[in-house]
Amino acid sequence: MSPNPASAPTAADLVDWDAAARLARIATPAGPHVPDAIRRASVALLRRSVDDALPWAGRITGLPGPARSAALNAEILVVDRAGLMTASAAWLRGLTGALPMPDAGPASRALATGQVGVALGYLSTRVLGQVLPRLDDPAGGDVTRPDARLLLVAPNVLAFQRRFDLDVLDLPAWVALHEAVHLVQLSAAPWLAQRLTDRMRLVIGALVAAVRNADAGRTEPDEQSDEQDERDEQPDGPPLGDLLTAPGREHLTRLVALLTLLEGHADAVLDAVEPGRMPSVHRLRAVLSRTPRSYGHGLSAGPGALLGRLIGLDAKETQYADGAAFARAVIARVGHKGLNTVWAAPDNLPLPDEIARPEQWIERLGL
Repeated sequence: MSPNPASAPTAADLVDWDAAARLARIATPAGPHVPDAIRRASVALLRRSVDDALPWAGRITGLPGPARSAALNAEILVVDRAGLMTASAAWLRGLTGALPMPDAGPASRALATGQVGVALGYLSTRVLGQVLPRLDDPAGGDVTRPDARLLLVAPNVLAFQRRFDLDVLDLPAWVALHEAVHLVQLSAAPWLAQRLTDRMRLVIGALVAAVRNADAGRTEPDEQSDEQDERDEQPDGPPLGDLLTAPGREHLTRLVALLTLLEGHADAVLDAVEPGRMPSVHRLRAVLSRTPRSYGHGLSAGPGALLGRLIGLDAKETQYADGAAFARAVIARVGHKGLNTVWAAPDNLPLPDEIARPEQWIERLGL
């Protein structure tokens, strides 16, 4: 797809989105083959689960107002794998459309297109649900746009349920509750979507520069190891994160810290789920604790996982565990009310070093 001649080229034009979509579709099976009645029942169950999940998340977090607001203003969709790919690609295209187009040749476009296509296809078979934060509107504020978009991926939930022999009612309820927490977070902190997308754009800007440098036959990391040379020889090329400069890695650290907080908070909220409400909850926790974050739900399995797949973040599972430990420690000390202080202002976000030291965050905020 060629750039729009009526507007200035942007970083979104670095990717041939049609080719990326074709590549993703070629590599992606449609999902489990089931009778239409089962498919319709799965969709209906997910819709009912998310309707129940938003007020439930509001009660657990002590944020019933933001939960009601999210129910009114978020767009909630149950989709198939193709729908997930389409929505994710459109969101990523919008995200990169706010960045200037770098000097880039055919090799850069081919690399970026291939990486995006592979990432979309890979995640379309693994994501159970994701939240896409609202993107700022360069044209100036369309009040009809949803605050966020929640996507529940029916074939993936069904495949996951069958693969691990999970309860057909409890798994959709669990996935919906996790996603509902992210909607509540975004609703409780109106500035959060902008902060999250700004940090993603900083990382993407660094990646765009890395692709440009690769096209020019040079990279700018501090050093390159023999192991890196071996990865460069592989057909798929190295993860783009390996090409980041020191400032780019700093942007990445801050983005990961924010995603870590959001995912950790959602995990801690789900600690409140008991067998009386979800009979198989202990088995669900056991299965999900052994499952990589990239095969799951939440912001880290949505836009975070898409970027993570592009830049090689899959090895950072322990950071999300640190986020859950942070949230649990804060809740144990000052309750959900104290933790909710984080949504009051951007300066209240924990610093990257504070994720591993929640007592420092508590002290800094005077809780």
